[in-house]
Amino acid sequence: MTKRFEDVSDLVDMIIARRGKSLKVGFPLGLGKPNHLANELVDRAVAGEIEYLEIFTALSLSRPPDGTNDLQRRLMAPILDRLFGEYPDLKFVQMRARGELPDNIVVHEFYYTPGSLLSSQIAQRHYKSVNFTDAFREMRDAGLDLIGQMVAPGEEGGWDLSSNTDLSLSLYEAIQKMEECEQPLLVAQVNRRAPAMGSTAEVDEDLFDAILDHPRYDHELFGLPSLPVSDAEIAIGLRVASLLRDGGTVQIGIGGLGEAVSWAAILRHTTPGRYRELLDAIGWTGEEKTFVETWGGVKKFEQGLYAASEMFVEGLLRMAKAGVLTRRVDDGAVLHAAFYLGSPRFYESLRELSPAMRKQLQMRSVLFTNLLYGDEEKKREQRAHARFINSAMMVTALGAVVSDGLEDGRVVSGVGGQFEFVAMAHALDDGRSVITLPATRTSNGQVRSNIVWNYGHCTIPRHLRDIVVTEYGIADLRGKSDEQIVEAMLAVCDARFQDELVEEAKEAGKLAQDFEVPEHMRRNRPEVLRENLFPFRQDGTVARCPFGSSLTEIELDLVEALQHLRGIADDLGARQIPEFSATALINAARVGGSWDEHLARMGLSNPESIQERLMRRAVVYGLRARDGQ
Repeated sequence: MTKRFEDVSDLVDMIIARRGKSLKVGFPLGLGKPNHLANELVDRAVAGEIEYLEIFTALSLSRPPDGTNDLQRRLMAPILDRLFGEYPDLKFVQMRARGELPDNIVVHEFYYTPGSLLSSQIAQRHYKSVNFTDAFREMRDAGLDLIGQMVAPGEEGGWDLSSNTDLSLSLYEAIQKMEECEQPLLVAQVNRRAPAMGSTAEVDEDLFDAILDHPRYDHELFGLPSLPVSDAEIAIGLRVASLLRDGGTVQIGIGGLGEAVSWAAILRHTTPGRYRELLDAIGWTGEEKTFVETWGGVKKFEQGLYAASEMFVEGLLRMAKAGVLTRRVDDGAVLHAAFYLGSPRFYESLRELSPAMRKQLQMRSVLFTNLLYGDEEKKREQRAHARFINSAMMVTALGAVVSDGLEDGRVVSGVGGQFEFVAMAHALDDGRSVITLPATRTSNGQVRSNIVWNYGHCTIPRHLRDIVVTEYGIADLRGKSDEQIVEAMLAVCDARFQDELVEEAKEAGKLAQDFEVPEHMRRNRPEVLRENLFPFRQDGTVARCPFGSSLTEIELDLVEALQHLRGIADDLGARQIPEFSATALINAARVGGSWDEHLARMGLSNPESIQERLMRRAVVYGLRARDGQ
């Protein structure tokens, strides 16, 4: 019989009484963790009431730091207070970030918030590298004492797994087949603010051994603010949308790139003429046009798309509402997904879904979304003309993809489901894997190429190369020779780094010694792209945040300004003026006028110290640089 608790302390007392003082605990990734239960377990372990606590999970969401310097803190602290003021932070995440996790608490995760734990030795030591679907086996075989999950009340009675059917559906099914003495306790924490997804997300009322249910444990979900989408991301989104085949299948991830792809697909559907104007503006070669005619299209979606995506993001919901996701498969769904994550606006939209739309947006196990086997014939039919779209940090000139880690072994994020979708694209007769990335990044104030000759770590080996898209073009790598691959990657590489790449390729014998970069590739520069997109930014076709944002317009201006100040702001925080920025800061001495509201928001209207005067000038410099002044 399911036991009900109104106090988390009483629930943990029961868990200790049933399972002892050494506990192995499994939690879902992302939103689905029962935060209050997790925090009470951590508190008991810190106090010594639990002698050993081992946690298996992924993507543990917590309020991000306010920033690494004073300028960032002035901007971000009020925003984070507004977004996460009522969110019950996970204590083990905060303790780990501060290096204060005691020895009797061990946390194993297979996916980190990107870049958040590069400097955490304890996190790097306890990381587990597995594909998303393999995490099911890891948790099933770990000998867990307890599995805890956040749930919503079900529409048909019972409980709704809401954000996380991914591993849970398969785990619960496997647990019910175990001998009773081997089964972990199944515990749910009810959160009435979690959207109920219905149908395939619902489980029986008596599935759980214990339920924690009291209004004080209801809380808003962890929401991600939508930030400005860059010119590079917009251009990538436009190109990727041309690879979507009408009547086909799509998978999209989170972040600016995923938002840009969704926005571009909607633009293609609703105003195809304007969409083609944008493609012409950013430039595409005759070879690319022929490739798009073969594999994708630029016209309105008459048959519509079906989404088979481990992640349900806001862009996919927008595509469904705009009439892009309309191809229903045999169970009536236009989308099958395994977990969702996004902005507070996205969660509110999910809560407000009509019953008819909710039935079309179905939550399934990750073993269903990420793999072909298991009813393979039906999946192959459903996933016709699949385009599985994933992002990367770097791609080598020979087609290997770097997405999850650094060459010294440190983990940036995790493999997640990327490898699985790439492999599935190759297994499907008409499927394609699309890897997206901006051609460059800024690191420590220096622009670096994301197209590199070689790298000491890869996530996707080069024999699984397929399509790579940057802001400068589409590189079709499937079935190509090494020489052809290098030439295709040069075509989507930033012009500032092409010559170095050519020299390395020639030295390795992968390019002919007389090869020269074609003149049209020399236009692969950010200022050219910015100029080409400017009219569409001006007339509102390309919005700063295509789906809106939780940030004000002034805050969005400041976010963009601080992006231009990378490398300067940290020095200002250390009370230094780097040589390369001294002149620019002096030239920004004329402050006032249109920047009054921005400076007030940063608390720099009336600077009281030399450091604040420097920060004031730096903000104006960043705002002017943002506007191309």
